[in-house]
Amino acid sequence: MATFNYEVSPYKRRDGTYLVKVRMTHHRCSVRKPTGIYATAEQLNRDRSRIRDAALAAAVATFIDRLRKAAAAVDGADFMDATTLWVAIQARMEAVRGFRLDFYRFAATVTASMERGTADGYRYALNALRSYTGKDELDINDIDKAMVVGFREWIESRNGKGCRSASAYLEKLRTLHNRARDIYNDDDVGLVRIPRQPFRNAIPPQPTSRHRALTVEQLRRILDADPATWKARMARDVFALSFALVGINTADIYALGKGDARGGILTYCRAKTDSRRNDRATMVLRVEPEAAAVIGRWRGTRKLLACCERYADFKAFNKAVNQGLKEVGRMAGVPSLTTYYARHTWATLARNACGVPRDDVSAALNHAEHGGARVTDIYIERDWSRVWTANRAVLDYVAGKFPIFAAWKF
Repeated sequence: MATFNYEVSPYKRRDGTYLVKVRMTHHRCSVRKPTGIYATAEQLNRDRSRIRDAALAAAVATFIDRLRKAAAAVDGADFMDATTLWVAIQARMEAVRGFRLDFYRFAATVTASMERGTADGYRYALNALRSYTGKDELDINDIDKAMVVGFREWIESRNGKGCRSASAYLEKLRTLHNRARDIYNDDDVGLVRIPRQPFRNAIPPQPTSRHRALTVEQLRRILDADPATWKARMARDVFALSFALVGINTADIYALGKGDARGGILTYCRAKTDSRRNDRATMVLRVEPEAAAVIGRWRGTRKLLACCERYADFKAFNKAVNQGLKEVGRMAGVPSLTTYYARHTWATLARNACGVPRDDVSAALNHAEHGGARVTDIYIERDWSRVWTANRAVLDYVAGKFPIFAAWKF
């Protein structure tokens, strides 16, 4: 009778993991084969020979249990040598499994056609799932409700119960799983290769976003801050520009070219949503004097702002801005300060302090309309002057409370 156990390879891979192998012994001869499961040093004991992580140990035990069941079903196993029996076991497992689809490989083909920013979100979710399962391969029919719940609990154990990442990751994995069901199942002819729907009722609701609106006094302290470092001064001015341009985000600021602002008008496509909308999320803003002052201080040769030219890509620029804002935030008493506060504060002041209609606030933030409103917009030419009027009202309100912009030294 064949016996099965696992071994951990003593050789560490480039990514810092160790391959888990299965050892089958039959008639005093052994066959060692890879399981496709990998363990990190933290998941192993001190001498790297045994698995101590419960979830990973369970995955290996499940794999070995399938081998035992397949071996027991092979006719004439006692008359085979170890190598022949292993081949017969693999054939038996293939017959039992039927349809197979490597979820990771399928996901790679789907994300390859996505915009880079969108694809990154899916890759983060897939990488987290790989870390949880310890596998580089995952049969889609092995994804069941227990695995989904276990994965969610694993994420929450690291990031806090009810964390946003648990919902975000599961939603992206569900999208990929549903895409596979759409492609490989055919309900019209009764062909159901992927019967399970493991994500149904398993995804916690996204936690409500914490409001990041500043008080006028906090805004004053941020814009009046005079930090010692270049990075913090740059971050303060990027924050000011974002506020003066209706909460434009750092991705769009970084992408602005020198010629995007002509005749006092700035035109750009919002990077976060331009690939998902027919209008490419186009924004047309009037450059108010407050924004022009920041642009004048940082005028670039290739990009609109020279500070953007110092960074190889948006991620590096965004990281530098948020690092600088930590210093500014400490000075202003807002330690969690990020550029999101500029957008949230503009919207809150526009609606609550200046009485700007909710629809105009939505238009200024470039939120997509839904349902009938979106259809109606096909027949209505966009009136950007309403956004300009709203922005001017917010900036006048701020200037009326205190002469912030006038006091800046450019």
